[in-house]
Order: sequence, then C-alpha cells, then structure tokens
Amino acid sequence: MPPAVNKSNAKHSRKSSAVTEYYEFAGRDHWTCTAPGWEAVADHALDWALAFADTKPRGKHAF
Repeated sequence: MPPAVNKSNAKHSRKSSAVTEYYEFAGRDHWTCTAPGWEAVADHALDWALAFADTKPRGKHAF
C-alpha cells in the first residue's frame, strides 16, 4: 500500500477517541512481517503499545 494511502487513513483516525499515530518505516513494504529486520518493526510496535497501555483495572471484570 502506498504511504499516501496510509497517511490518509491515519488522518481519518484523528476523529477517533483511540490513540493512533502514523510512523513510516522507510524502505519497508507490505510484507515487512516476513522480511529480514522485521524484529525492529515489532520492537517499535511493542514499545508504542506499552507506552500507551492502561494497566488500571476497570469495570465489573476487573480483579
């Protein structure tokens, strides 16, 4: 998918209450999860998710 399409999708996500960010991995294509160096992309995604993780229990299913 061209970067322009992903950027456009990211702009539409701004209206959402979800935490979203756009980050472009230069030189990587749609098959990045099977390409050499995929670990760096996975590490970036994990770091991002952990930075925004809400670890506070909520609701009736909270322990």
